[in-house]
Amino acid sequence: MHPRRVVWITVLLWLSLLPAVPQAEAAPKKGKRGKVTGFNVAQSELRQAPVERPSGNIVIRSPALTERIEVNIYNADGSYNQSALAQLDHLFRCRQTGEERAMDPRLYEVLSIIYDHYGREIEVNSAFRYQRNEGSRHFHGSAMDITVPGVSYQDVYKFAGTLDTGGMGVGRYPRSNFVHIDFRAPGEPSYRWTDTSHGTRRDPGKLPSKMWRSARPNS
Repeated sequence: MHPRRVVWITVLLWLSLLPAVPQAEAAPKKGKRGKVTGFNVAQSELRQAPVERPSGNIVIRSPALTERIEVNIYNADGSYNQSALAQLDHLFRCRQTGEERAMDPRLYEVLSIIYDHYGREIEVNSAFRYQRNEGSRHFHGSAMDITVPGVSYQDVYKFAGTLDTGGMGVGRYPRSNFVHIDFRAPGEPSYRWTDTSHGTRRDPGKLPSKMWRSARPNS
């Protein structure tokens, strides 16, 4: 056998006897200005009691569209007021294309609960978005990004989490000072995340559209 081959075989045998080097855990995904960290929420950690029916009142405006409406989403008999839902759908339209979609009415109930809780006008920064990422809850009309002026995004994030009886996504965006709320696809677990890679601390309704692209396919 050639001497050089003998040396290589010896080296390989010696290396095979060394203990395996443990692999480091993958670091959180980082963007140009931060990172995204998140986790699934077990059903046992979610709200167990049903969410109380809100007043139905919503006062909301879109800084980007310079539009504001005051509606009640319920009729006197407790059914949805279709005219009010249509007004909200119009306000929640895609800012880039102007296209409207019938939004998940559960979002509007959450908005009413938030309005009842804080007693303050709400700002919607992004809702329906016609985009290539068809896995996005924004594309499916079941997501919204909101701010409550005068209230910390941390407080809104925590409060929104208390309304989750299952299947909700709630994310906080410290750089842009808004909270994302969505209803997940059927069967998906609730999810929480923090995204420090988006935007800057200014009026989130006026951020360039590319800054709104979610780091998670389903958010």
